[in-house]
Amino acid sequence: MTEFPTLTTAERDRRYAAVRALMDRAGLDAVLVSGQGRDQLDRYLTNEGTRSYCVLPRHGDPVSVVPTGNITLGRYDEPGSRYERWVADQRLTRPGHQLGDVLADLGLTSATIGVVGLRSRAPASVAGTIPYGTWQRVLDRLPEARFVDLHAEFEQLMLVHSEAELAMIRHSAAIGEAACAVMIEVAGAGVRESEISAAGMQSVTAAGGLWLNGPQRSGAERLGWAGPDWPWMGGGSRVLEKGDVYGAELFTLYGGFESQQQVEISIGQPDDVHRRLEEVAVEAYTRGVEYLHVGGTFAELCEIMERPLREAGAWNMGPVVQTVSPVIYNGATHVGLDLQAGLAGVPLPHTTPRDGDFVIEPGVAFAFEPNACLDRARVSIGGTVIVTEQGVEELNSLCLRVNVV
Repeated sequence: MTEFPTLTTAERDRRYAAVRALMDRAGLDAVLVSGQGRDQLDRYLTNEGTRSYCVLPRHGDPVSVVPTGNITLGRYDEPGSRYERWVADQRLTRPGHQLGDVLADLGLTSATIGVVGLRSRAPASVAGTIPYGTWQRVLDRLPEARFVDLHAEFEQLMLVHSEAELAMIRHSAAIGEAACAVMIEVAGAGVRESEISAAGMQSVTAAGGLWLNGPQRSGAERLGWAGPDWPWMGGGSRVLEKGDVYGAELFTLYGGFESQQQVEISIGQPDDVHRRLEEVAVEAYTRGVEYLHVGGTFAELCEIMERPLREAGAWNMGPVVQTVSPVIYNGATHVGLDLQAGLAGVPLPHTTPRDGDFVIEPGVAFAFEPNACLDRARVSIGGTVIVTEQGVEELNSLCLRVNVV
């Protein structure tokens, strides 16, 4: 990677204008955005990864409230001085002066404040990201203020990207594509699962990206889909054997923008079951790309991509499609799991329905991740796809099939 795009203050001004227009429609005096949790939504206002609480008044300058002085000091050394800061007023909470006191300093003691962080569509943050003690202190400090849950409107605003933001997502997906390439190159019989993961992590980091640990699993059967056990339970990771299939879901970030890649690697030629599942997953991906268009709906996209799985009698462990950057809309999961005869006696998770619907606009990014399962066998493929006024852009290719090594 020799070029590293960034966002300018022109993008900041566009975002602030959009958020303030939202305030006008909702009758708000300010917006408070929590940067806690996986997706760190405060970055939309700060362009930083500080996990702050950012306050944007309808009139006046924003303030970000950070948890440690090491963050604030980082603005004043040589590495930190390279960057153009979107929020000039960055404050450190301290004993006796907490988030509620900052809101009071801004004259918001009896204001109507929209809050992002009490709830979320994001699957990792549905219960909210603001700790109970923090929020209780805010309520105690500002008893006359009115707080309005703004998570749905704010997250929807983040979902539709400008051309500057799409450039960041394209770069993120390119980093993920390069990581897939090195993971495929490293994989083989006798190689540890952790070595494949390390190769991907090194590639992403060297390219200026951030590797978020995601699900990965290897074996002739894969019934679970979560983070690996070995970092937490010890014992070393699995050593791959001929006949294994290794799969990983890459959460690749660049400049705070997430793309996703579903890399699937077979050690030797896949058996007939995995080849059939690959066909089903590829068909689901293809139908999704053919349907995706401005003016379509997320519900229709999910239905079209799920249909090949139902026709094949397969079940899906994760959503076949979700929005990305941020991840807030998800297709249904565990559909058809109860029809798998080979899973008799296994305690099965419940089916989770599709989460919401929206009309697709130019500038929305999706993680296409069709996964097809029969009993304990699984294949998942897919990458990041964006829709623009000009059409559909598929940003990944290596993860659109099972790679044989």
